[in-house]
Amino acid sequence: MRNIKPSSLYIGKMKTLKVFLAFSLLPQILVVKILSQYPEKVEFYFSQKIFPILFNFNQFFLKHIPLSLGDCLYLILGFYLCYSIVNFIFKYRKLSLKSLINLGITASLIFLIFQLNWGLNYHRVPLTKKLNAQKQYSDSLLIDLTSRFVLLSNKLHNQLSESDTTAIVIPYSKKKIVEKVHDNYSDLWESSIKIPKAKGSIFSLPLSYMGYAGYLNPFTLEAQVNMRMPKLNLPVTIAHEMAHQLGYAAENEANFIALVNTLKNKDPFLKYAAALFALRHCYSDLNKRNPDQAKQLIQELNAGIFKNLRENQIFWEQYKNPLEPLFKSSYDNYLKLNGQESGIKSYNQTVALLVVFYNENEFEFLN
Repeated sequence: MRNIKPSSLYIGKMKTLKVFLAFSLLPQILVVKILSQYPEKVEFYFSQKIFPILFNFNQFFLKHIPLSLGDCLYLILGFYLCYSIVNFIFKYRKLSLKSLINLGITASLIFLIFQLNWGLNYHRVPLTKKLNAQKQYSDSLLIDLTSRFVLLSNKLHNQLSESDTTAIVIPYSKKKIVEKVHDNYSDLWESSIKIPKAKGSIFSLPLSYMGYAGYLNPFTLEAQVNMRMPKLNLPVTIAHEMAHQLGYAAENEANFIALVNTLKNKDPFLKYAAALFALRHCYSDLNKRNPDQAKQLIQELNAGIFKNLRENQIFWEQYKNPLEPLFKSSYDNYLKLNGQESGIKSYNQTVALLVVFYNENEFEFLN
């Protein structure tokens, strides 16, 4: 009988494990697909039980780091990928079986960490179901809601400006805005998650060219914000990324939670920023259904409000580039792969949640 060395057995087991890991991506995708059919169980076991523990443990270490660790990791990864590509091209390497296995292992581990750390939140019970919100709602409800935001925008503008033709300028630093949003933030559906302050992204310039206001890093669970944006854009964006940290993955849900939080904020400047954000969404929706009514309502706005809206438009226009649609398309596909059927258009479905919430709560803070 041949004597097999222990070291040979160990090497053999390691090779088997590597092959198993390399091909585990497809079974993982299948498991996630199956779990997505049971949103109530994902909601109860992952979003409400497991995710808060993971998040609080994660942020216990990261909240004290002023810089975004996630941004730094992405930066290191970017340099490593560039190095690997250049190294591969100039050395004319062929893709060996070993290289393919290592690639498969990397992809499998990234997918596993993504799902266990954050991704399963995409398959929880939608807020539209919790609030019994309908994707289709009457024109009269939409007109009423839009007119309310027109009135609120004018009211706040008159309160903050000496003239109805003057644009509002938030007097706080961007760091102070982050603090103000954080200090008045509340989870509408109560959880044990302790949200840290959002962080300014070191990629704010690239994010501007990509057309992004911010993002949640799914591996470090840090909320990154594009700090190059006008101050009026920041309050809702910060609150939006914080909503993601609460485990609300869908973009329309994060928008809704961000809006309600910022509209409830006691600071009139932040509330004004939220009112304009909501008004843009409501007007856009109404303009598709009833352009004449939308035009009539928007003409009731103070002239200074139009200047504020124009500031936002000018900011994004200066960063427009041929690659921006590619970045948007990539994110659209990412959302669809994670169960968001409408993809990037889901941002615009915020109004459906606002309509039902307004109808049930009469939006006391819009008065």
